[in-house]
Amino acid sequence: MKTKSYKLTGTPQEQAGFWVFTQHSDEWTAACEQQLQDWLAQNENNRLEYERALKLWQQLDQLKSATFPARQAAQQIRAQRIQRKQRIRKAQRTGLLGLLVLTTTFGLTEYLLTDSYSTALGERKSIDLADGSKITLNTDTQLTVKMTGNRRVISLEKGEVYVNVAHEIDRPFDVIAGNGRIHDIGTSFNVYSANNMTQVTVAEGKVEVIPDSKITGARWLDHVISRSAFWLYLNSTPKTNDNVALGLGEQITYDDQGEVNAPMATNTANVVAWRSGRLVFEMAPLETVLNQVQRYHQVRFQYGGEAIKQIRVSASFEIDNLPKILNTLQAAFPIKTQQFEDGQIIVSSTKG
Repeated sequence: MKTKSYKLTGTPQEQAGFWVFTQHSDEWTAACEQQLQDWLAQNENNRLEYERALKLWQQLDQLKSATFPARQAAQQIRAQRIQRKQRIRKAQRTGLLGLLVLTTTFGLTEYLLTDSYSTALGERKSIDLADGSKITLNTDTQLTVKMTGNRRVISLEKGEVYVNVAHEIDRPFDVIAGNGRIHDIGTSFNVYSANNMTQVTVAEGKVEVIPDSKITGARWLDHVISRSAFWLYLNSTPKTNDNVALGLGEQITYDDQGEVNAPMATNTANVVAWRSGRLVFEMAPLETVLNQVQRYHQVRFQYGGEAIKQIRVSASFEIDNLPKILNTLQAAFPIKTQQFEDGQIIVSSTKG
């Protein structure tokens, strides 16, 4: 029996797709396996492209399902026209391989190779990314990281993240949060997204904030347009009059309706103090302070009057020590707290 030898042309990506498809066909033999191993041994790029194509194949169950329409059609034709067996196999290979390459080209591979990270209430976590960047997730945060050959993207679904970006001039770094995109220009910055508002603070270098009503983070990815179009969109950096440049020590907020506040100077050290386990406030309303505290604890605050909410607080607290926070506030201000088993804490005045 003559052993079939494949002479491949095309890009490593296309060749990897061919090997994965053929490996899952009834034409695969021990000789084919040896040819594949020889191809993989040629260089590291071949191996990486093969692993990506194989993972894509495994994820796309419909390509391997017996109910997949293209396969059903091929099986029917094969049964009816056995004399044209080789032609049908070639057509089937070409069609499915084309689909594999097409989905890879339009970014589905990158979507499937997404890494997801999250933290529980009160948890903080630092993660070293493959490109050398480092991200730190604050309490109750959920995000995804996608790395491609020409783009690095974080989608912040909820919570807060501090990003220290490894500079790569040919591979931009973006964070999608709420209704906008933060485009890194070599920097470290903090992004907090909650209650339909997103706050961006630059700790080092500068960023460009790109508000866009077409972007709504992972929700947009899942519900508005296709995943492929998502990656096509990210491979461009639109320049519009709405884009806002932020430098060291500047902060901006925007909402999900596209409203953008003017940049303002801020105390960056206070904003990112959570990374070292502290909350720092300067003349902040008590309600704002306690809203931040309850992000880290299974509690919710109720107030005995509007005046209590407006008490101005300047203090530094240990995030994880709730009793100490409450004791400090009660010692410094004319308030008292009463805590219940369900997590509710009533804050009332000691006057009158």
